[in-house]
Amino acid sequence: MSSKFLREHADSLSRFAIETADRARATPDDFFLQLAAKNQEQSAQGVEHQLLLEEAQEAGELVDLRLIGPRANGSISLDWFIAAMEPLSKTWKLAAHRLRYGHDAARGVGADVVSALNLKLAGLSYGSTRIFVTGNGLPDLTGQSLLQATLTQMFRLLNAHQDEFYDAVDAVGGRSAHQLGEFMKALDGAGLAAQFTWQSPRGRQFWEGHSDEITRIRALLDTIREPERYEEFVEGRVAGITDTGKLDLRTEDGKISIRFPLRLTDQVQRLTITSQARIKVETAKYWDSVEKKDIYKRQLLSVE
Repeated sequence: MSSKFLREHADSLSRFAIETADRARATPDDFFLQLAAKNQEQSAQGVEHQLLLEEAQEAGELVDLRLIGPRANGSISLDWFIAAMEPLSKTWKLAAHRLRYGHDAARGVGADVVSALNLKLAGLSYGSTRIFVTGNGLPDLTGQSLLQATLTQMFRLLNAHQDEFYDAVDAVGGRSAHQLGEFMKALDGAGLAAQFTWQSPRGRQFWEGHSDEITRIRALLDTIREPERYEEFVEGRVAGITDTGKLDLRTEDGKISIRFPLRLTDQVQRLTITSQARIKVETAKYWDSVEKKDIYKRQLLSVE
C-alpha cells in the first residue's frame, strides 16, 4: 500500500472513531456503542502505525528483520531478544562512528552518532517473527545520511565474498565486525535463520541469512585479525570520487582506492578529476589467511 492511500484511510478511520467516541460519551450505558468506539479507535491507531512504517520505508529509514525457525513463532524469548539485539545495535552504531570519523570508537559511541542514527524499535509483527527498526534518514552537515551510509556498508558486509570481504570490514571497522559476529552467534545458538530487508534510495537491499549463510559469515569474521596500521603520504592524479566514500588515485605504482570519512567530505569535494593530489592516509595491512597474502586498505587523514 502507498503512503497516500494509508494516510487517507487513517484520516477516514480517525474521523469515524472520533464521531463514535462522541456518541459513546453521550450514551455511557450503551455497551455495544462503547465497544464500537473502542474498536474503531484501535483500528485507526493500527492504520496510523502502518502509515508510519510505510513513510519510513519510502524515506529509506526502515529495516525489516525477519527471524525464521521453530522458535520464531511470534513469541520469542524476551531474554534472547535482548541478548541478540544488543550486539546488532552496537554493530550499526560502531559502524556509523567509523564512517563519520574514520576510526573505531575508543570506548562507547558518542552521543552525536547515536542521535544522528536515532534507532528505534518501531514494532513487532507476527509471521515468523518480524522486527521493524527505524532511524533518521535526513542528511547531516556533510550532505549525507549517516543512517543510509551505515546501512549501505552493513549490507555490503553481509553479502560480501572473499574478494571484497576485507574492504567491507575495513569500511565498518573491526569493533563493528566483532559485534556482528556476536549477533550471528546468537542466531546460530538459537537455531534461527534471518532475513534483512531495507528499501534504500538505490533500490531494495536484501540478505538471506539461512543457516549455511550464517556459518559462512561467522567463518569469514573469525579470520579477521587486528591489522598493522601506519601513516604515509601518497601522491597521484585523482581518478575518481564516489558517493560511497571512496577516492581513487592513480599513482606511479598503479591505481589505489582510499576511503574517506564523512567528516572529510568537504576536503575531498575540493579535488577535481585528473588534478594532482598529495594525501595523508592511514594504511591498514591485513593478512588474508585464506589467500595467504597481505591486503592493504587506506583511510584518508587529510588532503595536503
